[in-house]
Amino acid sequence: MEECERRERILDAASEVLQQCGYHAASMDKVAQHSAMSKRTLYQMFHSKQDLFHTLINSRLFNVTPDECHYRENPAEELTELLMNLGRIILRPDRISLIRALITESQESADIRQILTSLRAGGKGNVLTSWLDRYVRQNHYVVEGDICIYSNMLFGMTIGDLMLQSLACASESTWIEENMRPRFHHAARIFLAGFRQDCNRSGSPVP
Repeated sequence: MEECERRERILDAASEVLQQCGYHAASMDKVAQHSAMSKRTLYQMFHSKQDLFHTLINSRLFNVTPDECHYRENPAEELTELLMNLGRIILRPDRISLIRALITESQESADIRQILTSLRAGGKGNVLTSWLDRYVRQNHYVVEGDICIYSNMLFGMTIGDLMLQSLACASESTWIEENMRPRFHHAARIFLAGFRQDCNRSGSPVP
């Protein structure tokens, strides 16, 4: 078995253990049992239980790399495709279950809170912020303040909204898939129109 395959199997097992047992009751022994691997193998790839769950949360929720987008000549279409690719990953049932478990555990576990805080602090490399930064540079816009604020707004009005519905079991994934594109396209057009106006108010475009 390749190392990357072993790593993914261990992360899958860690996610199952977290959801079934909670963080405090989770152990490297239980993860080893669920992954059908030895504890020695786990420690060869992850230094500690906290390191394992840090990697799990980062790779499954924060370090998301969707497929390459097209429609370079149409920002609204390109942004819609990016949101669709991102939504298909984050809104998967297994990811929603992991998010639900983390919400529960964050109230009880200082380790989980520390992991989430450290990853949040390093969130400037997320794909929406990267896309928006490139869009600003290409159009010579001027943005006052942290551009992450805008990408967070965009996430909240699109994927974040559907994620909340999924966490509350208010909608089925099939309903989300069928309605995501028109919803995201509408949101992308509204967002870009408002973003351009805000940039124009910030000052003169960069020459």
